[in-house]
Amino acid sequence: MEIRLANLKWPEIAEILKGPNVVLLPTGATEQHGPHLPINVDSCCATYLAEQTALRFTSGQPIRALVAPTVHYTEVDTFKRFPGTIGISLDTEIRLLQDIVRSFVGNGFNNVFVVNGHSSNTIPINTALRQVSSEIPDAGLYAANWWSLGNLRGLLKSPPSLHAEEMETSVCLVAEPELVDMSKAYAEYPSLSLSGRWATPDFYGMGKSVFYHSRKKYPEFGKGMGIMGDATTASRETGQKIVDAVVGDLVEIVKEIVKSEKTAEHVPDRP
Repeated sequence: MEIRLANLKWPEIAEILKGPNVVLLPTGATEQHGPHLPINVDSCCATYLAEQTALRFTSGQPIRALVAPTVHYTEVDTFKRFPGTIGISLDTEIRLLQDIVRSFVGNGFNNVFVVNGHSSNTIPINTALRQVSSEIPDAGLYAANWWSLGNLRGLLKSPPSLHAEEMETSVCLVAEPELVDMSKAYAEYPSLSLSGRWATPDFYGMGKSVFYHSRKKYPEFGKGMGIMGDATTASRETGQKIVDAVVGDLVEIVKEIVKSEKTAEHVPDRP
């Protein structure tokens, strides 16, 4: 059963829009992820998890969850010195997301659920959804950072970190193993301006404080190759556990979204 919006014809979409529906909008980035991962990591992870969610949700029932084309270009200023890191301004990203979400709602989609794969997208997504919600208060607008779901801390062998580390590498070993070169993985933890007493890395939920530490710590720290954390501990086995945990939560969220439209009889409970 087709779950990719881009692969459907407009009459097929028109039929889907007659019933309760959710469109999953993956957001990522085009950004360096160390010497062992491709620059599509953020987009790939968000897209893969959104598609697995839609497949599980729609299995054995009419399509109600579709996956929209991924937003690949977002704000990536942190790593702009790395070749292949291509982005847009923060203001442009906010306007882009607003226009996409407005268009979905205007097109007849009942609910828009942004599945985010790039930590710097969090504030632009929240800003865009809040703006559209104030304009169209009846719209169902949702967003989640995938790494904040699934209670992932207990699945990892390495300490929590930020970028191109065990978690992202493990998911990539499931989603696109042919593009991962573990022989080039390494471990490195940058020194940040606030300790864990006051702040928690974005990959594990909101910290106690919001902070934007000096960017001069990024360009030349250690090997200067773009990893923040321990990529050497990554494995396909861990990646599959992460995928299963995150997709399980995403499916439950989609169920609740559809049930909120008082269509619970159409959404059978599954373990």
